[in-house]
Amino acid sequence: MKRFLLYTLLVLPFIIQSCTETVIGPQGPAGLDGRDGVDGRDGDEAFVFEYEFSFNRNDYREFLELPEDFTLLESDVALVYFLWEVDDNGREIWRLLPQTVFTPEGTLQFNFDHTRVDASVFLEANFNLDLVGNNLLDDWIARLVVIPGEFEGRIDYSDYDAIKEQFQLEDTKADLTGFDNKPGL
Repeated sequence: MKRFLLYTLLVLPFIIQSCTETVIGPQGPAGLDGRDGVDGRDGDEAFVFEYEFSFNRNDYREFLELPEDFTLLESDVALVYFLWEVDDNGREIWRLLPQTVFTPEGTLQFNFDHTRVDASVFLEANFNLDLVGNNLLDDWIARLVVIPGEFEGRIDYSDYDAIKEQFQLEDTKADLTGFDNKPGL
């Protein structure tokens, strides 16, 4: 009988607690809005801008201006890809700058830098740039890709297709009018 009384005394507080009504306090202040995202992903996203140009023989530089309504953050990563060739199956081959080309005249490098309003694509060489043929100056297609800085070091930037997939960039075909694979590359 003593054991029964002991078990009853041990269980009784739990039974009494389960019968009481829980009081819910007042609602707290609203939190900050979350970042909008696509399919449940964070709202951070990459942007791609496409440009067609030929290098100017005066300074061998082309400025790729960002749209006025676009804000490039200081933490963002800006990358420039060149449409280097189109294979026999029509697949576009994009290469991340800088790219080095070995010519009979010497070493030629396609390179870039950027500010918060544009990217500058330019040529550097260990020979007089006036010797560069039109095949290496004309009819370039470039894509300027802006990626949130938080992804730096976690993505292989050299693979444009991987970047496009990771950030669900619009899969557009470049306008190849006037584009010719760069011979000798």
